[in-house]
Amino acid sequence: MRLIIFPLIYFCFITFSAKSQVIYAPKNDKNNYIVKILTHVLSYTPSKDYQLKLYDKHIPKVRVFELIANNTEIDIIAAGATFEREAKLRPIRFPLLKGLNGWRIPLVNTKNTQLFTNTKTKSEFIKFIPGQLHSWSDTRILESNGIQVENVSNYLGLFDMLEKGRFDYFPLSVFEVSKELEKHPNYNIVIEQNILIHYPTAYYFYVSKDNEDLAIDIERGLESSLKDGSFELLFQEYYGQVIDNVRKEQRRIYHLNNPLLPEKAPTNRAELWIDLSPPN
Repeated sequence: MRLIIFPLIYFCFITFSAKSQVIYAPKNDKNNYIVKILTHVLSYTPSKDYQLKLYDKHIPKVRVFELIANNTEIDIIAAGATFEREAKLRPIRFPLLKGLNGWRIPLVNTKNTQLFTNTKTKSEFIKFIPGQLHSWSDTRILESNGIQVENVSNYLGLFDMLEKGRFDYFPLSVFEVSKELEKHPNYNIVIEQNILIHYPTAYYFYVSKDNEDLAIDIERGLESSLKDGSFELLFQEYYGQVIDNVRKEQRRIYHLNNPLLPEKAPTNRAELWIDLSPPN
C-alpha cells in the first residue's frame, strides 16, 4: 500500500496504555471506517476497557513504524501488507478493506474517453501508460506486470500531466476515484467508463512483535465481528453503494499479479475478500 500526502492518507496509528488508547487518523471516510472498526473489535474484550483517543502529532509513516517496533508512543497502525512491514511488526492478517483498494478505475483526459473502448485483451491493455507517484507501491505492482509507468514526484503533477497527455491514464481505487476528481474540478479529466483494474491487496492492523496480547484481542474481535455479521455491516455502511455502482457498470476486468503481497495473506478465505465482477 502507499502513503500519499494529501487529504486521503492510507494509514492510521493508535497508542495504548493502561488507562487509555490513543489514535490519530485524518478526517476522511476511509480512516473513519478504520477507527470505527477498531473501536468495535476492541469492544469484544470488555475486561480491558479499551478506549481510543487522537494522537496529536503528524509524523512520517516510516517513523510511525519505528515507534511501534520500539514500543514508544504508538502501538498500532493500519496499513497495506508488505514484506518489509511484516518483517518489522506483527501483522493481524485480516484484510480490513476486503481487498477493495486493489480494485481500480482510471481517470483519463477528456480527449481520450474512448481510450479502452476497443481494448479486449490483457496484452492490449498493458501497452497503455499509467501515471503514478514514484513512491507508491502500486507503481512497482504495475511495473511487475510489464506495464511502463510514468513516475511522477508530486501528486498534483499527476493531474497536470494527464491533462497534458504525458501518459494515458491515472488509476485510483474505486472508493477514491470520484472524490479525487471532485477535489480537482478544473482539469479536463473524467472517469473512464469501460474497464476495471484489479490486483490483490491487503490492508492490516500492525502492532509491535512484543505486543502479542493486543494483537490477540484485535484478532479475536475481528473474527467475532465477522462471525456475527457486524463487520460486514460496517463495511457495507461505508462502501456498499460504491460496490453496487461498480458492479452495475459491467466493466471489463483486467487482473494483475501483486508480487508485493506476502504469501501468508489469507487469500484462501473467500469471506474476507470482495469481488467486483458484474452480477451474472
